[in-house]
Amino acid sequence: MKILLLGANGQLGTDLQEVLKDASRYQVQTVRRSDLDMEQPTSVAPYLDQQDFDVLINCTSYHKTDECEDHPLKTYTINSIAVAELAKWCNKQGKLLVHISTDYVFSGENDRPYIEQDTTGAVNVYGISKVAGEQAIAAYHDRYFIFRVSSLFGQAGASGKGGNFVETMIRLAREGKPLKVVSDQYMSPTHTLDIARAIKTFLDNDVQAYGVYHCSGEGSCSWYDFASEIFRQLGIKADLAPVLSSDYVTKAKRPAYSVLSNNKINSIHQMPAWTSGLTEYLTRKQYLYT
Repeated sequence: MKILLLGANGQLGTDLQEVLKDASRYQVQTVRRSDLDMEQPTSVAPYLDQQDFDVLINCTSYHKTDECEDHPLKTYTINSIAVAELAKWCNKQGKLLVHISTDYVFSGENDRPYIEQDTTGAVNVYGISKVAGEQAIAAYHDRYFIFRVSSLFGQAGASGKGGNFVETMIRLAREGKPLKVVSDQYMSPTHTLDIARAIKTFLDNDVQAYGVYHCSGEGSCSWYDFASEIFRQLGIKADLAPVLSSDYVTKAKRPAYSVLSNNKINSIHQMPAWTSGLTEYLTRKQYLYT
């Protein structure tokens, strides 16, 4: 099976390469921005015309949430318009499309984990652009998987974000800086390696129940809880205090509750607890030794 992997150098793209390279049935061609710039949607079809593959996995995204508020055109171009071009091309050529979306497609007004059938209601430009990308795929193609993910941490760090939340917390704690972390926004932290394994399971088993799947760490926590668990696992005594989101104003509004239910995906691939994903991440990064 020949796979074209867009966004290959990001957190998830890097882990997908690692998971798939050990399987002899997969041949992965990595695509970076220098090869295909999703900010130029008219270049999508001509580029894909020159490639030979069976499955397209799209890990590209303009995901700097606060920046997206200042650059809506760039955000929609990458996350919506270019995605529509991918879907149209894959439909015309009969190729499977795997696309990564986000928990930020939801408003955050739920009091229970979101299921795939829940109505979207994004509260920021980034989330709205990802909803539009999902809708474009559904409109133009019928052989697709959309995996909605949440609060990622992975070996490669988030491109353009200077690492990820785990790395930032560890660095600031080691510098002895006081940390105030939001305690009233709840989500499902997710190790990107766990998402990569889930995607491989779908490919391994030739799953044909196409559509949207939630794919996040099992369970939920606030960002403050997440930070506390990082320090607990590492035995770090950090100067950590909770703060309300109303006291920590950001340019982009965040959903107060974006926890995803994995019930649907768990019938195909069991997602591990987010705390287990964190333990594996810290071990692989050699913060923990077992």
